[in-house]
Amino acid sequence: MRPAGTGPHLEADSAVAEELHFEDFTESGYRRVVCEAKRRYRFEPFGTDCEESHVLWRHDVDFSVHRAARLAAIEVEEAVTATYFFSLHSTFYNLFERAIADLARGIIGRDGHRLGLHFDSDFYDSVTSADDLAQKVTAEAALLRDLLEAPVEAVSFHNPGLEHDDLSFDADEIAGLVNAYGRSLRERYGYVSDSNGYWRFRRLLDVVSEAAEERLHVLTHPEWWQPEAMAPRERIVRCVEGRAAHTLRDYDDRLARAARVNVR
Repeated sequence: MRPAGTGPHLEADSAVAEELHFEDFTESGYRRVVCEAKRRYRFEPFGTDCEESHVLWRHDVDFSVHRAARLAAIEVEEAVTATYFFSLHSTFYNLFERAIADLARGIIGRDGHRLGLHFDSDFYDSVTSADDLAQKVTAEAALLRDLLEAPVEAVSFHNPGLEHDDLSFDADEIAGLVNAYGRSLRERYGYVSDSNGYWRFRRLLDVVSEAAEERLHVLTHPEWWQPEAMAPRERIVRCVEGRAAHTLRDYDDRLARAARVNVR
């Protein structure tokens, strides 16, 4: 959704903020939508055989494990569970950094939150076949499992269709993992996504309030949900600048602990 007559770059004035529901994308807004959803749906894992009204609540962690941890804490407080899909190839966070890995382990260790692989086919020169994809997913899932010390239950594609035709790989499972873009899941579940930091098709609060669909698949990206309402790019700037500040603090701290002169 984009206001009529605008181009690919849009300055967020108050009218745009209202039309794109920036007020939804706050921590309090997140708690509100979770509370509304749990009144009407069971929160289930991927691969569930639940016959009751239920939701597959999924987070693709693209930019910030810190934001993911905040949403996970809200979910724990509200007694619901979600599946967190982490990437091994994000340019915004590094799971092999001790502090980030510890944070991710804490999320998966919280009262039943589950682990998924966020697979980025753009990391590879090509993914030529289903067998080739399965081999790469198997290798990444094993690495993620060992790193975060938890079983990997599902896989989702990062930016599917942007560079490669990921959505053509629509088997219900890939390398033994539930495919979040599998054919039967896409056919049987209603779908809501906050991609790009606004509701592109349907507003999540409206969907869970109406509860017109018995099976629902919700995709959120934790970076979009901040303490205060702001434009999507501002939310990314906050994530990037927060990580940069942390890196500089780490540098200063290491010099101080080593009793070295910090030349400025």
